[in-house]
Amino acid sequence: MRGGASARTASAAISAAERAARAQDRRRSFVRLGYLALLAGLGGLLLGVLSSDLFMIRRVQVRCEHPSLQAEAAERARRLPFATIWLPPTRAIEREIGGLARARSVRIDRQMPATLTIVVEARRPAAVVAADGRFMAIDEEGVCLHWTGDPAAALPTVHLEDPSGLEVGGRLRDDDVERFAAVRSALAGEELQAGASIDLSHPLRISVFTADGVLGKLGNDELLHEKTLLFCELLASLRADGREPLAIDLRVPSRPSYQPVN
Repeated sequence: MRGGASARTASAAISAAERAARAQDRRRSFVRLGYLALLAGLGGLLLGVLSSDLFMIRRVQVRCEHPSLQAEAAERARRLPFATIWLPPTRAIEREIGGLARARSVRIDRQMPATLTIVVEARRPAAVVAADGRFMAIDEEGVCLHWTGDPAAALPTVHLEDPSGLEVGGRLRDDDVERFAAVRSALAGEELQAGASIDLSHPLRISVFTADGVLGKLGNDELLHEKTLLFCELLASLRADGREPLAIDLRVPSRPSYQPVN
């Protein structure tokens, strides 16, 4: 009898513990559901506020230091659809405005609650190309930026075989870009690019004039960067020895020669 009573007591105790555990699990489930319902409500409220008319883009402004590029970018911006300040058409802005030939990059700034600013960074002139008495500014990648009649003295001048096809937003031919980049980078490394003249008009007789009138005969475009760099180094070495060259011939790099002023 005692064994049976003990078993019933133990069974009742286990059943009570199970009921308590189940009740606790139910309470926890209710609490979780309550939290989820609260979070869902707050999320819906937040989404409703963020998508409300308060945050609809009402003003789009375009900033760029170059007036004509700013106007071009603004015209592109007027064609784009705009919704809320939180979800501007970023990809379309990058494609339509960042893809402009004269734009280097584009970024988006937000001014709460309803103003979007598109900031366009313009490509910067690295040289000018001489063409029929005027000059086309180009950047380091050969992109044509704008015409000018008075180029900055700090820029080198490039002479091409046929500059007649130059137009704003266009680009130099690939081979001219490669030659220009090779010569300019070497000159820039030795701080000789300012006012220099880079003649690419004869691909087999490429040459460079420094701002103070020293001619570098570079020949064809094989090892063009290295030959230009050697020209700069030889010029510095000759001047350090008190010898002023009129021309330095590097058409055969292994046998350089120079012509003195006197």
